[in-house]
Amino acid sequence: MAQKYFFNLVNVTAIIEDPSGVEADNIEQAEAEALFTLDEMRVAGELQLDKPEWRLEICDESGRVLRTIRLTSEQGERSSDH
Repeated sequence: MAQKYFFNLVNVTAIIEDPSGVEADNIEQAEAEALFTLDEMRVAGELQLDKPEWRLEICDESGRVLRTIRLTSEQGERSSDH
């Protein structure tokens, strides 16, 4: 059964909240969608991670953080904290 997941971009000084979220069957599918979207934004020049502290938090509808992905550079390097 599909659930709604929200993708928030966070660093030490800012939070960019996802107001609409996406429907996905599980957290793995939600993470894949988030990473695909981030890569598209980078290629289009819409996402510039000027601070190394940026991370993507995948949250459920209650706001609970289910997964954190550290975004370490514009080259697409990232690490995941499950």
